[in-house]
Amino acid sequence: LLRAAIDMSLDHLRAWLPWAMSEPSSLQETRELIEQGNCKFTRGEDFMYAVFSEDESEVFGGVGLHRRAEPQCFEIGYWIRSDQTGKGYATEAVRFLVVTALDLPYVERVQIDCDPSNAASCRIPEKLGFSFLERRKNNKLTPQGKPRDTLVYELTDAEALAETSMSRP
Repeated sequence: LLRAAIDMSLDHLRAWLPWAMSEPSSLQETRELIEQGNCKFTRGEDFMYAVFSEDESEVFGGVGLHRRAEPQCFEIGYWIRSDQTGKGYATEAVRFLVVTALDLPYVERVQIDCDPSNAASCRIPEKLGFSFLERRKNNKLTPQGKPRDTLVYELTDAEALAETSMSRP
């Protein structure tokens, strides 16, 4: 299901996500990626989730809590299959991750990094009450290898969840 979701959205994903540039990969490579993700999840290093249709017959995308900053901070990443964008799936999945992460005793904040050109992606932290932290100039490369800025959004505590009507899923 994951392999199908990625394959049907390659053009869409390649515009924003560096990992998509090495796609398509084989079904075996996808199985290995899932197994590696399970190991990282078990060790508490990285937490990746699939976004499923209501009946769980299709994968609509993926979200994750990633340790890319200090130990008390998670970065949230997300992608949605091209034919399912604009339906609120990413927002709902990110809301779930925010509540999950900030409920952990060692997590003080969560961050979302966005390409300023990806307006749909930037709307998610704004809808969920994240604060705009900073614009980092030319700190990353696009999947095509060109320099780009990054917008960094942050949410620091559970009180912010109440302000944005977030509750436990």
